[in-house]
Amino acid sequence: QAFCTAMPSPAHGWLSLPTRWQGKDSQELDWKSILQISRPGWWLVHVWLYLAPTGQKYYLLHTWTFWLGLLYSLFPLNVLVYGLNDVTDIELDAQNDRKGNFMYGAKCSREQLRDLPRIIVLLNVGGIVVLAFASGQYVSLVIWLAICFTVNAAYNVEPLRLSSKGPWELPCVVGGFSGVTVLSSIVNHLPWAPLGYWAHMACLVLRTQLWTEFLDYEPDSACGRRTTSTLVGRTGSKILVVFFLIMEAAVTWYFFPDAIMRAFSCSGIVAFTALELVRGTTDREKKKAMKIQNALGLSLVLWIWHKGLFAA
Repeated sequence: QAFCTAMPSPAHGWLSLPTRWQGKDSQELDWKSILQISRPGWWLVHVWLYLAPTGQKYYLLHTWTFWLGLLYSLFPLNVLVYGLNDVTDIELDAQNDRKGNFMYGAKCSREQLRDLPRIIVLLNVGGIVVLAFASGQYVSLVIWLAICFTVNAAYNVEPLRLSSKGPWELPCVVGGFSGVTVLSSIVNHLPWAPLGYWAHMACLVLRTQLWTEFLDYEPDSACGRRTTSTLVGRTGSKILVVFFLIMEAAVTWYFFPDAIMRAFSCSGIVAFTALELVRGTTDREKKKAMKIQNALGLSLVLWIWHKGLFAA
């Protein structure tokens, strides 16, 4: 129902886009809000996923397709991934104090989000058309986009809306994020990444998803939303995050004989256990920890790319 009520009014042209960086009132969707919807604070996740199969392929840095694919993965695709979620969670997000920034997303009114589904379609169809012409991968990209819309609709929109039917949101999230790596292989004409990468990626996505669900534990519980975190409770959520951190470390030690990557995985277990299971953190401290994790994660991404650890 929320998705349907957000469809654009007839007065709007289907090909029109916002013209302001920041709107004058809560009725107008502007580019600042759209950028916030794409969660720049979480762009590192898509950087990680997109770069995976391209490790040590320095020649790609001189091609348009590489950069266009990365740009598409960061902005239009993230607007799709998080935008559909925002459209169906308008009332819930209005009560979430973490919203209204570039880390956790915009806090928009129903009127502002009315045209967002149309803008999502424009940005993503337009982006894939550009990538298809740049790479020549017309059929593969059409199929990829159809699957991408299907997975995101299953996660966010009734009748499935797996985001509120935990634990079924977890495999959906893993499948959705893996599509970024598949996209990179398609547009850059590369083989798929090796098995070790997919195992590592699954652990990374699962522990990140559970962590973000834990951050939303209060508002989700208050409205009766069923996520894996609200199903297992606060302590259970922390234990699951530690479990997938341990699984990620085990995968790292088995598949990747790299000291820095192994050290990073082990330090993550120690840091999370000390901060969350032993000491406990405030919401402000959680946000600070996220920023530190992003900074360290970017350094690790560049190291993994340089070493070609995830490349086929």
